[in-house]
Amino acid sequence: MKKTFLLWVALAATTWTAQAQQQLRRSQFVTNTYLANPAVAGTEPGTMLSTTYRNQWAGFSGGPTTMLISGHRSLPNGIGAGLILYNDDMGGAISQSGLELTGAYSVLLNNQDAVSFGLSMKGNQFVFDGTDLQVYQTNDESLPETIESTFGVDFNAGMMVYGKDYYFGMAVFNLIQDKLNFAGVEDDQNRLIRHYHFMGSYLYNVSRLVAVQASGLLRMTEVTSPQLDINVRAIVNGTSWFGMGFRPQDAFVLSAGLNYDAFTLAYNYDITVGDNMLSAHSHELSFGYFLPTRSGFRSRPSSGRGARSNDRILK
Repeated sequence: MKKTFLLWVALAATTWTAQAQQQLRRSQFVTNTYLANPAVAGTEPGTMLSTTYRNQWAGFSGGPTTMLISGHRSLPNGIGAGLILYNDDMGGAISQSGLELTGAYSVLLNNQDAVSFGLSMKGNQFVFDGTDLQVYQTNDESLPETIESTFGVDFNAGMMVYGKDYYFGMAVFNLIQDKLNFAGVEDDQNRLIRHYHFMGSYLYNVSRLVAVQASGLLRMTEVTSPQLDINVRAIVNGTSWFGMGFRPQDAFVLSAGLNYDAFTLAYNYDITVGDNMLSAHSHELSFGYFLPTRSGFRSRPSSGRGARSNDRILK
């Protein structure tokens, strides 16, 4: 039986290029900033493993879903390495999956701070499945009733300045703007475009038991309006946290997390506040594991995202 996408298909037919170029969306960028900036790789004193599942527009058949597995670790002499595996179903007919490999290097600025530079190579498989679509206008070259698939390689780069209780940085995605090679789309639009991330966070210790972290992430491209993610959370005794966030004209976010020994569990609930008529809710669940380095070679300061006490932030 063919899927009926209603407004989603109409939107995809007119904004195919913009949808094809979107980076993966996550509300939990605070708990795994490596996904927002490759320079984060290796800035923790150990190995950080994480998996995430996001169900966007919950209750709407064919809504976007994202699955992610990531890991990064510190190596001797300030070197970091990372890996990301992802599968992103953007809404029934459009999906992408791929692999990212990251190398990073941290340079000490003084006894408390450092700057890190990261570069990722990405292999991305992009798929459009038009065999199960019910569209308003047939014989549209941009919506062929076949399966089209393309594989390409691109690069992401980033830098980050960080200390025990803060970090800020920027990242650029799709540096070479790889071509997608899909039929029915003009050549100059049939490619990935660059995405820009500007991020920052500060941790304030209210008391020995309570700390507050404020974070922000600004996403920008050359063809879409900027989108700002603002997040504030309270960390209690280094083992649990509760927070809220806001994306103007998009969603209000409630979040909670629990840290037990080396394990972390985090949940986000998005409430749509914009003009989206498909669903008012999205869910995101993450599970993490932190394996500290025991060899003692690490000389760079921690970026502060992994908490076992209030002077550091939960992974």
